Amino acid sequence: MKKSWRQPAIFALFLLAGLIAYSNIINSWFLSDDFAQIGKVMAGDLSFVWGKEHGGFFRPLFILSYLIDSTLWGARPFGFHLTNIVFHSLNAFLTFILSLRLVDDLKSASYTKRMIAIGAGALFLLHPSHTEAVSWISGRADVLATCFCLASLLSYLEYARSRRTAQLALSLLCFALGLLAKESAICLPFLVLTLGLLKKATRTDRSAFRRFLAAMAIYFSTLLVFIAVRFFFIGSLVGGYGASQHLNFSLTWLRDRLLEASVRSVLPVLPSQLAWFLFKPLQSRLFILFSLACAGAVAVAILLRRRWYGPSDLKEQNRFLIGLVLLFLLSLLPVINLRLTLYQTLGERFLYLPSVFSCLLMAYLAAILIRNRRLLFSILICVLGFYSVRLYQTNRSWSAAARLSRSITNELIDSSTRDHLIILNVPDNLRGTPVFHNGLPEALLYFQNRKRFRQIEIIAFQDLQSPLDEVAVSSRAGSVGVHPFNENDSFVRWQPSECVETTAQPNNLELLLKPCAANADLFFFNKGRMLRAPDR
Repeated sequence: MKKSWRQPAIFALFLLAGLIAYSNIINSWFLSDDFAQIGKVMAGDLSFVWGKEHGGFFRPLFILSYLIDSTLWGARPFGFHLTNIVFHSLNAFLTFILSLRLVDDLKSASYTKRMIAIGAGALFLLHPSHTEAVSWISGRADVLATCFCLASLLSYLEYARSRRTAQLALSLLCFALGLLAKESAICLPFLVLTLGLLKKATRTDRSAFRRFLAAMAIYFSTLLVFIAVRFFFIGSLVGGYGASQHLNFSLTWLRDRLLEASVRSVLPVLPSQLAWFLFKPLQSRLFILFSLACAGAVAVAILLRRRWYGPSDLKEQNRFLIGLVLLFLLSLLPVINLRLTLYQTLGERFLYLPSVFSCLLMAYLAAILIRNRRLLFSILICVLGFYSVRLYQTNRSWSAAARLSRSITNELIDSSTRDHLIILNVPDNLRGTPVFHNGLPEALLYFQNRKRFRQIEIIAFQDLQSPLDEVAVSSRAGSVGVHPFNENDSFVRWQPSECVETTAQPNNLELLLKPCAANADLFFFNKGRMLRAPDR
């Protein structure tokens, strides 16, 4: 293959693999925040600031991408999913290229370097912890920000090699675009700082070090300008989900978030059955045995490295490993305070950028610890096969949630006779996958043209373990009670209503209907259907 065609051909392979890997969600309908954000854009509202009541988000490029997609595809979800998958495939390709650049200075054989880069890119492409960022259209902000961060890092590395100012300017432009896609790109100057210090020339050449310091000053100046502009629009330095969330520096909270992020950056969603021994690990013999086995594997790895490699090789490997760990931690820093879970996809989008470096770390560790080429290739194929299966399984949950959101919307439209709806319970999420955490009023307003509703009131939002979970509905004179059968289902939020007085507990919803409720259609969710409430 000619060199000029090599990289486009490799990108085409990544794109094809990405389309195949996510083929079971590419036609899935919209979910939750999708309705609110995309519906707003389709209605002509292009405001790129929202959520100021709890902090505020400033993401112009994210909104621009919705404008482009809605112009091209209207309200057809295929095009929105296609955009996410194409950018995800591009990110996997950029991870491959970045890995090649980073391992280029190492003493390893060229075959090993290629295997590390291919492994990192393929692991990133098929990582089952990426579904919230890729399969959920609203996860696009992380996909876009990561794309521009990777492009910025690659442009900086080219600038460090060629000293061409145009490459530095391109890197800064990509950094600015990443910031306009999502605020988590604020970590990029620290990533550039780490990459610069990893380079031997920066540490040994005084003139190269001065250029490096000058470049860092420009990166941090760009960051300060962004913070000032963002403050102007949202009126807050912290923004996001609010100071109480982002400035929570409790050591136990940070410890738990770091442990969860470290596990989920390598492994997919864990079975909920494991919660019993992970909740109180020191009281579980199985966990202690597992910990001892891991400690033994680490000890064996250390001994093998000392046996196989000389002092200079070990020093180089240690420096590179520490650099990758530092890159992972720095890219995690902007989101370390945000909730993540081991047993659901909820919050895993925050790991999208950090997983670039965890995938490279996995590939590099495998390459230095497995010296047999065939064995290394076989293990990589097995891991990718495992990732592919879990990715497919997780995407089935996203597809099921999308079918649920579509059926609920259609049933409310087809069954309603009035322009005032009161919905007693609506699925908030399906095993952590958002269904209507937000967006049901916007789904009925912007994503259909058969009926127009004057008022839509949602009383309670419910966690679901299965689309067919049941509730018991009791009706008495002027009141309605809703009680889930599944003890793991619960009402997670409830809202005030003009026509309904609510007494709510996690597993019990008691509703006192006011006279104005007689002029509204009452619906409740049960066994995958949106049904009319009993006569009252």
